[in-house]
Amino acid sequence: MNKKEINHSSAAHFLFSELEKYATIPVEERAKLIERTHLLSLRKDEYFLRQGDKPLRLAMICSGIFRVFCNTESGDEKTLSFRTKGQFLAAYSPFLANQETWYSIQALSDGEIIYFSLEDYTTLLTSHSCWETVVKNYILELFFEKENRERSFLLEDAKTRYLQFRKNLPELEKSIPQFYIASYLGISPVSLSRIRSDLKKT
Repeated sequence: MNKKEINHSSAAHFLFSELEKYATIPVEERAKLIERTHLLSLRKDEYFLRQGDKPLRLAMICSGIFRVFCNTESGDEKTLSFRTKGQFLAAYSPFLANQETWYSIQALSDGEIIYFSLEDYTTLLTSHSCWETVVKNYILELFFEKENRERSFLLEDAKTRYLQFRKNLPELEKSIPQFYIASYLGISPVSLSRIRSDLKKT
């Protein structure tokens, strides 16, 4: 077995360990998915998906940090979320609606993903109920994430949002540029620097 095969086997094992959090995957269904998966290494600043693309792939992050963001009509970038090891990368809703995706997914560090085509996954959906359960539970997880983010913007100030960010994603603060964090929090880099400075004084 060569190095690529070893890496793929390791990545596939990791993929199923994460999928099992959403549903129990029978051995025969694992085999169907494994034969459809591929490994991809992305260098820092490379894109998994660009705004305006037709979404074709669904991936699991094996390593690395990724940013989900969109460009407004005025040219501003808005960071929607960060994705790290054990999380999915996809534009599932645009795929279902047969639309171009309205956001981009970019690597903020070197990383490796294991992916399969969304078309293959829709085929798997008809083969066993476990795949429908995975989708249902994953979408539910995204719903809670979206609801919590909306609540944070409506009810919390910038300082509280920053503290929550540090609590939820402590490994990211020193790993990515501060202006991306500021964009995610909905504030300017200057405001973020002021908040961090004030916290050091307390």
